[in-house]
This record gives sequence, structure tokens and C-alpha cells, in this order.
Amino acid sequence: MGLYSFLFENSEVSEFYDNSALNLSSEIWVSFLQELITWNEDDIYAVSFFVDYDIEDKYDVRIYFGYNTERQFSSESAGEEDSSAVRWNYNFWLQNETFCFGEDGITEGLIGVWFRQQRIKESEAIEFLTEQIIYAVREIHRCQSLKNRFGRELPIIIHTRHYYPEIAEINIQANGEYLDKEFIEYCLRAE
Repeated sequence: MGLYSFLFENSEVSEFYDNSALNLSSEIWVSFLQELITWNEDDIYAVSFFVDYDIEDKYDVRIYFGYNTERQFSSESAGEEDSSAVRWNYNFWLQNETFCFGEDGITEGLIGVWFRQQRIKESEAIEFLTEQIIYAVREIHRCQSLKNRFGRELPIIIHTRHYYPEIAEINIQANGEYLDKEFIEYCLRAE
């Protein structure tokens, strides 16, 4: 029996998790910190929190942690007219989803448990989850985890496959002063 099966298919344990308040934002940032220590690139300029969900079932959500490097940006931007699109659009990034919160043996099912605990309607699921991700990003910055690892704070971009003004607003709330203005301008143009 795997950890997921033990925790979420075992009625006694599942009942405990359903009744014990789960702090999802803490689970996200702790999982990120555990992944962060494995990153060895010296030219990372931005971190990705890619939120992927099933359009038919908004309770089916995953958060992929990754990053992009100056080397990747340089190699992708050769010949491109819009360097800000290359720099900030995930489609040009490394696609190095180094950890998937919600799919590994430990975090699988946690988002669903949290949705049930909070009694969140499916139509509001992504909005409420985004708030938890914003809290997690703020805590990562407050602890200066990125600064301690890389010598400087890096923006943590919360995004889906598409960019639009609301993505800029979410990232301003999460990153504050650590968000690059070029990213904001890119999102505002991407309507």
C-alpha cells in the first residue's frame, strides 16, 4: 500500500485528514523549499508555479514547480522580435517541471482534501487555490529562501498557459517588489 492509498483510501486516516485543518499554503511552500535545494543552475532568473487544471473538472489541479535560466532565454530569443515574450512566456522556458504538487506520493490528494474541508464550489476552486499559492509565495519571499540559495530574490511567476492582466495582478500580490516590471507589461499586452 502506497502513502497515498494509506492516507486517502484508509477510512480512519482519511477521516482524520478531512477533519483536521489543512494549511495548504504551508504545504505548497514546504514542498517548494524541499525541491529548491535540488536546483543547481547558477543563472536562474525566474521561478514558475504553473497551475494546470482540467477544464471539465476544476477540482483536478496540479502545481508544477520549475524555472528558467538566462542561457535558455538567450538561446530562445535569437531572432525573436519580442524578447519580453521569450523572457516571460512559459512556452519558451525550459519546461523543466521539476516537481508536481498534487501528483507525487505525498501531496497527491491534498488539494482535493483542502477543497472538501473548505467546502469550495468547483466554480470557485481555481480562485481559492490561487489565494493559497499567493500566500505560499509571500512566505517564500518572507523567509528569503531564494535569496539564501541564489544571492538574490527571484520572482515566482504564478501562471497557466495563457497570460492576461489578471495574471499580472496575481503576481503583483504574490511577489510585490520582486516582480519584474517587464513581466507586468507583457501580461497587460497579452490580452
